[in-house]
Amino acid sequence: MNQDDKILNKSIKTDWNAIWKESVEKLHKKGTSKSWNKIAKKFDKWMIKDDYPQEMVSKINVEEGDSVLDIGCGNGAITIPLAKKVRSVTALDLSNRMLDILKENTAAENLSNIKFINKGLEGMETDELGPHDVVVASRSLNGIADIKPELAKINQIAQKYVYLTLWGSGNREFDNEVAELLGRKAHQHPEYTIVLNILKELGIEAHWEPMESNTRNFYSNLDEALERIEWRVGELNEEEKLKVKEHLSRVLTKNPDGSFSFLRNSSKWILIWWEKN
Repeated sequence: MNQDDKILNKSIKTDWNAIWKESVEKLHKKGTSKSWNKIAKKFDKWMIKDDYPQEMVSKINVEEGDSVLDIGCGNGAITIPLAKKVRSVTALDLSNRMLDILKENTAAENLSNIKFINKGLEGMETDELGPHDVVVASRSLNGIADIKPELAKINQIAQKYVYLTLWGSGNREFDNEVAELLGRKAHQHPEYTIVLNILKELGIEAHWEPMESNTRNFYSNLDEALERIEWRVGELNEEEKLKVKEHLSRVLTKNPDGSFSFLRNSSKWILIWWEKN
């Protein structure tokens, strides 16, 4: 390598957004309104056994007079606890069926301070959403390929704090194991560290920490476990379903009540947050 080549290499910057985008585009696509509409009712039941929402809410710093934007709110596992603490919450989700469930859950809690918007973050302009004291994107940015402009949008909307959760290292280990079993190519989700680098490019010095929770580890029966796997890795034919179900019967732990569990030894979600100056 000559001196000119060395100088050229020093001037080349890593395109972190392109690296993130390339990885996400290889993954099975489940972040569509059709996909979430199909799984909405089941997802609402799954969340009952998920201790992640309580852990996430405990990390979010809000005051009584705050307004919150909850991006990808789903059934309201985060939205409703926050609505009980703040002045107002804007619940944003591209799935109308998820929002229908959230509305039912909101009515059951007798809450009237939640605004519902049936759109995804990518389909909204900053001015449409308006400023909010706190922005939360709980497990809802992982499927966005062109993530940098959306992070910039979130940062512009937030007046006090931003809280994001992304997949941590090894969060797709089980999916990859199933893909290998089926002879499918397994693709790894991009590391959360890429987002930290993108945020640096945007002038944001973010904090991060692992989230300790048993996320989607418990299944009422093998059929429910199979449903979740199919949602995560893509549609299975009958032969593949039998093969995966057989595998699940070997790797899952059967509990005394007839349910099944899959225990993880390390945290799989990463909380990224920052305070606005």
